[in-house]
Amino acid sequence: MNRFLTAAVAASLFVPAIAEAQFREPVSVTVHRGDLDLRRADQRAVLEGRVRRAAARACGNLTSDIVSNLDVEHCRKEMLANASNQIAALVAAPTALASNR
Repeated sequence: MNRFLTAAVAASLFVPAIAEAQFREPVSVTVHRGDLDLRRADQRAVLEGRVRRAAARACGNLTSDIVSNLDVEHCRKEMLANASNQIAALVAAPTALASNR
């Protein structure tokens, strides 16, 4: 579980999970989004799928150890919540800019 996964690419979404659990180091991933139009719901769904897969890879696999599984689930939830906030900000940004004109 003590690993870092970063796939840095242009036009990406940075998704950190800050470790609150005593066994986990901070984990972060960069998720590619440059090919997506986030104004479209289907394209946002594609990005959300990428984020879920990246979080699963970065946070590790579920095992038979209950304590480790709680940590993995906590890590995934943190990453998904952070990504959700970032995606919402990205979707709202063009609207906010357009309304200021």
